[in-house]
Amino acid sequence: MSISQHAKRILAAWNVADSVSFERELEAALASCQNTKTANLMEIEQQELLETVVERLRFIHSAQGANPAEGRKKTASPQGLNAGFALLQHLSHRLAA
Repeated sequence: MSISQHAKRILAAWNVADSVSFERELEAALASCQNTKTANLMEIEQQELLETVVERLRFIHSAQGANPAEGRKKTASPQGLNAGFALLQHLSHRLAA
């Protein structure tokens, strides 16, 4: 699965407040980043960015009690969370083109 597809799937799971799907998509993206080898410098940087964002979202998600809807209420303004989702949106749109 491409980086763009992972980003889109994570965003979709968050938007429907499906905690199980959200965690599953985070895990799948992280596993993909760690297991996919590429020689292309741009792809390596994109994988590293996705991996960093996923790790941050996993930390925030676990701190919110594994409830995306509740987490969204409690953390609607933190810059780290907003930046993570902005980067996912960038990856999902930029790489899809």
